[in-house]
Amino acid sequence: MDIQGIKQLISFSKERELNQSYDITSFLEEVKRTLGAIPDNTVLQFITTYGFSYFNEEMVVSPLEKQANSDELLYVSGILGFGNTQRSVEKSIKMYYCKEQISMKFFPLCEGASGDLIVYSLEESSLGNIYYWSHDAPIGDDLVLVAKSLNDFISRIEPKKEDKEDKREVVSVTYSPRLLKLINEKRIKDGLPPLEQ
Repeated sequence: MDIQGIKQLISFSKERELNQSYDITSFLEEVKRTLGAIPDNTVLQFITTYGFSYFNEEMVVSPLEKQANSDELLYVSGILGFGNTQRSVEKSIKMYYCKEQISMKFFPLCEGASGDLIVYSLEESSLGNIYYWSHDAPIGDDLVLVAKSLNDFISRIEPKKEDKEDKREVVSVTYSPRLLKLINEKRIKDGLPPLEQ
């Protein structure tokens, strides 16, 4: 999928309307003062165009780095927007940019699973990389590399495939004649047909 392909997969929330008069220029100046950098224009245009939207079905992305003890796909929920409401880039930076939360310089892009974020790195050594931040993971193990660029990240988002194969084993049960008789008496009393072996 490319950036344009997202249009068919999303719907916009009411927050988009609530934040139409938001001063993006002043906010980006504040981000540059606080974090020392701002994302490239592709990222800013992506947030401006698709901010405050959510996917119409469950979407996932496979991490570039495998998580310890897991080969799970990572959830991609709503796309954050420019504004000062709860699901905004500004609120996410204010809430999570600290040593106790996300210690790297970042620019939030999307929500992940409940309480998690997908962020664009503003660190000089990893500028432009996309990470999944897990709020449940210990500090230091909480960031997983998802993509090397925004376009790479978007191209790797896909609908979650339902695991239709039932992996449960069918187990055969053999009852003793006495137990089978007791079970069948109860079943007949309850109006059910008797079991056979």
